[in-house]
Amino acid sequence: MKWGCALLFPGCRSLWTTDDPAGKVDVAGQLLKPLPQMRDGIRLEVFCVDRHVGDPRIGESMWKSVSQGGSLDPSTLNRLNQTGFRFGTVPTIPPASLQSLYLVNHSESAERTLYQSLEFPTGGHAIVEVMTLPEGMDVVIPGADGDRTLTLESAKAVLRVRADKIVDGWARLEVVPEIHHGKILNRWVAGERDWLMRNSQEVVPLYQLKFHVELNRGEMAVIGLNEQTKSPLGRLFFRNQIEGQLERVMLIRLADVFAVQAESAG
Repeated sequence: MKWGCALLFPGCRSLWTTDDPAGKVDVAGQLLKPLPQMRDGIRLEVFCVDRHVGDPRIGESMWKSVSQGGSLDPSTLNRLNQTGFRFGTVPTIPPASLQSLYLVNHSESAERTLYQSLEFPTGGHAIVEVMTLPEGMDVVIPGADGDRTLTLESAKAVLRVRADKIVDGWARLEVVPEIHHGKILNRWVAGERDWLMRNSQEVVPLYQLKFHVELNRGEMAVIGLNEQTKSPLGRLFFRNQIEGQLERVMLIRLADVFAVQAESAG
């Protein structure tokens, strides 16, 4: 077994040898620097695909190429379907029908693909805006304590996406649809670990529509409209009622799970 020249050959200089005749060693100067602390990060790519209502490219032909339901449990999938949401997952190499939607940026207002890249620490979240909502519209919001009517003011439909690393290359996404509306005021909002005072609109989370999905690097979650249901919530999120008869499909891709150096406490 070879241990290195410092131990076997007298002509080689040892790490611990000093030329100081008194035998004094500058120990502080030889101490190894502490290893930097690392923290895992998540990068998501979000594509908002807008097409005319009834465009077959975002209709059944697209959904047939998607693994509908993904790994969602039947009860969660049923709640999403009944509320007008449709969900699926796509492998690392998406089918051609889906690639044609987000790789080409059309110039027409009715055929556009909007792109956003989001990075945050594992366990953090991002707010993904889905749709601007009509002013003054009355919306019935279902809840555990019964339905309530909400009159929209400066409102938008969003997805709050939290991501946690599972193992290298894998992350678990938690998606909560929300409606943000009203004046921007100093309000209590939920932070990563505690409640914080921030300037924000009123947040109405739709917890009954919360779902989780596990993705490998490069895989996508596809979220869109289930128009077979009579519930107006799905249309509120995915049918544009301001610019005309446009329909939106959301693609959320796990672009990377990476390590970054945490800020030093010293």
